[in-house]
Amino acid sequence: MRDEVLEDPAEPFAIPEFHRSPRLDPCVSAFIPSLLLPAFKPLELDACIGSPFSSIDLKGLELPDLSSFGYGPLEDVYTPEDTTSLSGADQSASALSEVGDIWRFSLDELSRKQVVPYHSWENFLGSGTVELPTGYISEGGPQVFDAVLAQQADKEDVGYNAGEVVHLGAFIQCLYHLGLGRSSLLFEYNKDERRFHATMPDARISGYTSVTTQSIQTKFLRYGNKIRQLEEFVADTYTSRKTLRCLVALSDAVSTTLATLQRQLSSPSSIESIPQLQSLFHRPGLIVACFMDIVSGIASSTSDEQLLSMLYETIQQIEHGSSWLRSILLEVLGRVCKPWLEFVGEWVGLHKELGVVMDKKGPSRSFIKVEHRTWIDDRGLEMSAADYIFDNEIMPTFITNEDAHTIFECGKGVRLLKEHHPEHPLSRPRSSLCVAAPHLDWRFSWEDLDKIELKSKLYEQELIAAIQHYTTHENRADGYGLPINDVPESNLEIFGRNENELRAHIQASSLFLDQPLLHSESVRPDDLRDLLGEHLLTDAIGSSGDSNTFAPPISLTPLLSFCPLVSTQARLVNSECLRLFFVEHKLRKHLNLQRGYHLFGDGVFLSRLSHALFDPEYESAERRKGVTRSGQVMGLRLGSRETWPPASSELRLALMDVLTESYLESSGQIAERISRCFSRTNELPGGLSFSVRELNEEEIEKCLQPDSIEALDFLRLQYKPPSPLEAIITPTCLYKYDCVFKTLLRAVRMLYTVNQLFRNAFDRTSYWQGIDNVAQSFRIEAHHFVSTVCEYFFQVGINATWLHFDAKLDRIEKAIKYEPAGVFGHSEGLHSLRDFHERVLDKMMFSLFLRKRQQPVMALLEEIFTIILGFARYSRNRATGLQRRQGDSEEVRHMHTKFRKRLSVFISVCRGLSEKKGYGERSVRSMESDGRFESDELADGGNTIGQLLLRLEMTMYYSELTSK
Repeated sequence: MRDEVLEDPAEPFAIPEFHRSPRLDPCVSAFIPSLLLPAFKPLELDACIGSPFSSIDLKGLELPDLSSFGYGPLEDVYTPEDTTSLSGADQSASALSEVGDIWRFSLDELSRKQVVPYHSWENFLGSGTVELPTGYISEGGPQVFDAVLAQQADKEDVGYNAGEVVHLGAFIQCLYHLGLGRSSLLFEYNKDERRFHATMPDARISGYTSVTTQSIQTKFLRYGNKIRQLEEFVADTYTSRKTLRCLVALSDAVSTTLATLQRQLSSPSSIESIPQLQSLFHRPGLIVACFMDIVSGIASSTSDEQLLSMLYETIQQIEHGSSWLRSILLEVLGRVCKPWLEFVGEWVGLHKELGVVMDKKGPSRSFIKVEHRTWIDDRGLEMSAADYIFDNEIMPTFITNEDAHTIFECGKGVRLLKEHHPEHPLSRPRSSLCVAAPHLDWRFSWEDLDKIELKSKLYEQELIAAIQHYTTHENRADGYGLPINDVPESNLEIFGRNENELRAHIQASSLFLDQPLLHSESVRPDDLRDLLGEHLLTDAIGSSGDSNTFAPPISLTPLLSFCPLVSTQARLVNSECLRLFFVEHKLRKHLNLQRGYHLFGDGVFLSRLSHALFDPEYESAERRKGVTRSGQVMGLRLGSRETWPPASSELRLALMDVLTESYLESSGQIAERISRCFSRTNELPGGLSFSVRELNEEEIEKCLQPDSIEALDFLRLQYKPPSPLEAIITPTCLYKYDCVFKTLLRAVRMLYTVNQLFRNAFDRTSYWQGIDNVAQSFRIEAHHFVSTVCEYFFQVGINATWLHFDAKLDRIEKAIKYEPAGVFGHSEGLHSLRDFHERVLDKMMFSLFLRKRQQPVMALLEEIFTIILGFARYSRNRATGLQRRQGDSEEVRHMHTKFRKRLSVFISVCRGLSEKKGYGERSVRSMESDGRFESDELADGGNTIGQLLLRLEMTMYYSELTSK
């Protein structure tokens, strides 16, 4: 059916199926000679009656006889005897080799012919035809075009200027020099206007209009002006007194680019047309325009980091553009970043510092600022000292914040090692026993990035071997003399030196002078020049082999280029700093010293101090007229005297042996550790001693009252950590230790006071023998409150928090003991331990209501303590007979009522804080998952107030009392 539809001529919309095999019409098959289709049987024409081909004369379609062909008989064709000796392809090749390239036009044959006939259809039809001139200007040649322009310019009503025709060769040469920033006959540079201008504004070349010529001139004028601006930028940078190091590197890259352009561009004699000249300057124009954009963008840069950030962002914008331009700009980025990367390498200790060594006495450099940092010490005085300050805003944008902090802390650790352990391998890069560290540099291919990873691992292995050699040899001098590559001290003084010292100094100088020159740029290949030479004259269409097709993205390149080496160096520096602090500087012993004395962790010290301050049975250290001291143990007897504060002589007599005897004779575990570390001398570690705190006038007035809660605020512990332990036990930490010590001393006084209340009432010598129900209730409630608060302070606030810190220290010491030197460490170092130590103290201060936001809660607690101290004074007066009264007292009842009200408010506040979501929790900067200083346990102390609330009112006694 479908075949019938397709064959029906009356179906106009039928679509033939061309994919099917063709079928011959019976009528058409009769016209095919029997020679071509011998297998087909000829058909009769009668079967084709009605066909459209039935009226065609078949005789005219017959093939002619070759023997009687009209053009005469054909010549005999030579047939080779052995037709199988050569194949068809070989025969064609041999024939072409004889004839030559048939598609090449022979100019020599054309030059030998005087007249070349012009073949056209008219000449073909008749030889006497006269050719008419063409009507198209484009076919008439440049002379016709120039004549038309001249005729058009002669018309006065048009006002068109045809311009002066310049020879094509001269015009091409002038444009060539203009594109390279040179003056010529047609173009001159105006120094005042700082741009090129045409000496013949109406000049044009034959075959081009003035508008077209002007557009070509404008393009090359733009090239020339930009090249001159780049040359002036290079000259200004080199002649400026105050310039940036990276700016000089950029100027060097620009200078290299301009010199390569001058050398690589061909001579103008080989250029024969304007399109050829434009094609020659296409890629150089793109490079010059890109450099001009960079130079214009960094005009306002005030630091190397801003310049590098802008250059990095510019290259990111063209990352997916031309691959050849991307590779050139990446090479420029590597050259420009080299001065800054050299400084980073010197800061982290990868290479020896050349020139002025950076220290705390010198100026700031890059992202490292040397400023005087101020703080409030434990005496309340404002102190200041020079220190390294990290300026994150100056860091280039391609360095992440985490990597920037790692670089900064690694550099600080290296300087600690140089100051206190100058013979350590990390303190002396490029020494005789250490492998030279790889240089920090940009790498933009996967192969180069893999090489950086391998070099970092090799450097780590060899440096670990040097560190282990350093730690296992007691005599550090052998093998660790003056480094080969270290510059000897320029000390020409020979008097006072023995023969061995002079010999060693001369030998070291000779070894240093025998070393090859460093940073010899003359023998290094210039990659930028090679890249420019490779890509400038390469056709953009015919260029093959793109090496950047599978290159890593630029956003990941800094991470992959710098992190392997920086992370390796930081890990080794942090490990060695921790090991030296724990093993040689006894950091653990000094931290336990703070636990035992500032935090009252030493029971012997706490007992001796309590008796020296409060025990009424001790002999008074107060000087009295006519009273001779008996030589017994003396104390301040706070709570049993009316005069206050004590004199300085009383303090010395009462507290003279408290610290020394507690330190030397304590039987606790902490004291045993400390006594094995420090020698038994009169001076305690860190100069630990009692001193008087600096107070203002308001605080002094409060200290004058013996029954005030601030009566002992003048007493403090003075301690100064030995160098270099101040990197961990910072002035901020000492200030926090002092705040905790003052609060705990108040708590110890209150605990001693409430215990004395029962003695005043039930002692045989007491004059208060009557039964006072309100006073007895007050004693019990006050004792319960104070003992509960003290238990919370010491057990939850101090002891539980310190146990977490102690566990971290145990892990570090275990790793130092059982793992090789330089291997146990992770990315955390001294800065992580310092931060963790400060967070421990912050948690303690939070639990003790010492944070700034907890001041109202502490004020309420101090008010309750003041009420109890007032009741203690009343009880002491009743016990000593100064005040005698039978039965209940209205004064006691008033104080008891006030105590209960304040206590109810305090409990309500604590309940509200304990139920407040997120109170006491703060997001702390997260560490690595495998780090040793995770801060989840110390999220700003956590909300431990609920534990205090549970201890104070487990039976809801005060809540029900308040509701009644």
